[in-house]
Amino acid sequence: MTTVDSRKSALDGQELGVMLQYTVEAYKTFEKLAENLPNPMTALMFKQFAVDERESRDLLDMKIAAVGANRVRTTLAGDLRFQDILEGDLSYRETAESLIARERSMEKKLVNLSRTASSADRNLLVYLAATKKAHIVELDRELELLKVDRDWFKREDAEFRIVHGSRPE
Repeated sequence: MTTVDSRKSALDGQELGVMLQYTVEAYKTFEKLAENLPNPMTALMFKQFAVDERESRDLLDMKIAAVGANRVRTTLAGDLRFQDILEGDLSYRETAESLIARERSMEKKLVNLSRTASSADRNLLVYLAATKKAHIVELDRELELLKVDRDWFKREDAEFRIVHGSRPE
């Protein structure tokens, strides 16, 4: 009879490094969007996302310290896309779509890691994945609003538009 190894694997330094680097890049992006967008509702959403990423970074730093790994910088495949967002080279719709894709990609990676993670790592991965899922839901809302109004991110009268619709021009 063959036995199956049911042990779960612990997160390694590289996996933690990728998660940390993604978190740092996401934080910078969300913080910059929160500072620069005139729409107060959207800016507040991105400000909260930045708080979430800071909290995730702190948890990852604690995990890295707990396992004795070094905090190393890892290059992410999407670094150029983040740079395009930070420099304002994308339309608001492209920005929202790109952020949704990045959050979905990371959520999927975290969920997959949690399936084989040790019990000591699972809570962290579930927490981080759920944060990504929450961001996706809110970004989906913003994308729908951008489909109705391509300048939604620029609307200083966001609350009025949500309640009363757009003003006749």
